[in-house]
Amino acid sequence: MGAPMAARLVAAGHHVTVWNRTAARAGPLVEAGARSAGTPAEAVAGSRLVITMLADPAAVDGVLFGPDGAADALVDGAVLVEMSTIGPTALAGLRAKLRPSVHLVDAPVKGSVPAATAGELEIYLGGDDADAAACAEPLGVLGHVTHVGPLGTGAAVKLLVNCVTITSFALVGEVLALADRLGVGTPAALDALAGTAIAPLVGRIRARLADPDAPTEFALYLAEKDLTLALDHSAVDRGAGDGGVAGGGAAGGGTGGGVIGGAHELLVAAQRDGLGDRDISAVLGYLRRGG
Repeated sequence: MGAPMAARLVAAGHHVTVWNRTAARAGPLVEAGARSAGTPAEAVAGSRLVITMLADPAAVDGVLFGPDGAADALVDGAVLVEMSTIGPTALAGLRAKLRPSVHLVDAPVKGSVPAATAGELEIYLGGDDADAAACAEPLGVLGHVTHVGPLGTGAAVKLLVNCVTITSFALVGEVLALADRLGVGTPAALDALAGTAIAPLVGRIRARLADPDAPTEFALYLAEKDLTLALDHSAVDRGAGDGGVAGGGAAGGGTGGGVIGGAHELLVAAQRDGLGDRDISAVLGYLRRGG
């Protein structure tokens, strides 16, 4: 995701310095006009606007606060735009560890590599009005920006959106497995599903079923991470009694009940079977094979 986003900023005329754990991945960006940095600290030195797009909270923490981390090299008044999907708790922890003179907004995105390449990401921005205005133009190069509320709101909204998307893939996998058992052909089943609430996914599902080895757009292990973050905030406990809600999300020793908890258990099992690096659509075949 970060590479096509950076490429759009370079093409739009911005002076872009890039850093990646795997230096070779920055090669095409350098050829396009970006400058490559050897460390996160070097990448942000002197910059007024810094964007992070990383896999998970641990990666963000390491890049900012680990050896040669970026945090100490950020100039006073710089705006750090955190675009990873790390959830509001990690975002709040990030704010607490940064110097007060460094501004922070959260701006996670909806959309995968094709949307990033085309500049059609949906960006959910959380932060105060002044900081939102400061990053509006460069973020507009990447997609459509919606200022959803104060700091942390973007991270929260992204979890809501991803919960729907991820559980929908799990649901369609179960439905297609049911269609197989009932003798309904896949084309007929998908035609019928195209008239339901999951209609926006049907085109992507058709394409993935036709070419299951197509490049990954949204890795299954990242989807599992996102549901883990969501369950850390709200895990329905079916044994808590009428209307009861119990703590103890995935990080606390259990996945919780409900649709999100069930989808999380499915993705954990699929990872154990070696599907973590595959696209989230791999759950379709996994469920049709009986999990």
